[in-house]
Amino acid sequence: MDDFIYRAIVAAIGVSVIAGSLGCFVIWKRLSYFSDSISHSALLGVALGLVTGLGINFGLVFIGGLFATLIVILQQKEFWSSDAVLGIFSHISLSLGIVVLGIIGNQNTDYFSYLFGDILSITTSDIYWIFSVAVIVISILIMNWKKLLLLTLNEELAKAEGINKMFYDLLFMFLIALAVSVSVQIVGVLLITSLLIIPPAIARVFSNSPLAMIVTSMIVSISSVLMGLYFSIDFDLATGPTIVITLGVLFFIAQFFPKRI
Repeated sequence: MDDFIYRAIVAAIGVSVIAGSLGCFVIWKRLSYFSDSISHSALLGVALGLVTGLGINFGLVFIGGLFATLIVILQQKEFWSSDAVLGIFSHISLSLGIVVLGIIGNQNTDYFSYLFGDILSITTSDIYWIFSVAVIVISILIMNWKKLLLLTLNEELAKAEGINKMFYDLLFMFLIALAVSVSVQIVGVLLITSLLIIPPAIARVFSNSPLAMIVTSMIVSISSVLMGLYFSIDFDLATGPTIVITLGVLFFIAQFFPKRI
């Protein structure tokens, strides 16, 4: 195999570990719409990275973190409903990203890769970034496992235990922003949410504990991304959509298995 395929495989494994673990919390907390809003802001992050010259990864993390913070703060106000806040930010950020990229872009700007991913363009530095993020995400999840799980299962009890809900909400949203930053090249801005929610949805069928669900979600994510990568290369298809279709097929197959309680 060519070097770019090896890099794509290694990157796919790293991103799958990140998305598979965080995705379980997205499912448990019912934050799929939130992750969708943050993923749409990624296009504006790409534009910021190109404009400033600081790199796409910087722009993705900065914009993702900024939007996540603003969303969490606005959600504390009872004036707007959560779905309204998320819908507003989702569409504004996506529109801003498209407009800014249209202004600064040129004929060589590959808009399709930003929207739907281009895993075969992964470089060695991208791999270092992906696995650095993976270490950060897994380390934070392990160190804060009990508190994050308690906030997920029983928010009132967590508050009674003295856990700062705002802090951990912001921490989790920052982790989502990191996950989005490493997933753009794999499945693109428009399909990132699928990588976060479909593997845990499949894993839920075969799991009877939170930890088992996270491990199963990682395995499902890695398997589906690698299968999608194989099919996209073999049949010359767009990688991101092919990965999502593979996840969709596995999801429907999983529905025929008996669910574990």
